[in-house]
Amino acid sequence: MKTQYVKYRQNKGGYWTEWSELKKTSVTVTINANEQRIIVHSSPQEIYKILDFKPTQYIDDSLVQDYYCVDSSGKKCIVTLVISKSESAIINLKYNNWEYIYSGYLL
Repeated sequence: MKTQYVKYRQNKGGYWTEWSELKKTSVTVTINANEQRIIVHSSPQEIYKILDFKPTQYIDDSLVQDYYCVDSSGKKCIVTLVISKSESAIINLKYNNWEYIYSGYLL
């Protein structure tokens, strides 16, 4: 996937902040099932080791896949991939205290 935009929010004191403004971005995200990892080719590069995943779901004509991961610093997170019929894509990275959403398209 190639990203075009990113937004984020934080959990402060048990409450989620409002989403940030959309920021333009251009990074590639790859999912390597053989090596069980997801890589966000940003600076610095982010690597998520896939520990488990939910069966693929179809919600509102979109494919949805949840991956339970651990990042390179050992923190657990959920990475959700959503692909629409038009092949636009969203990657959601969710931790206990922050969440990022990258939107873009499939390569």
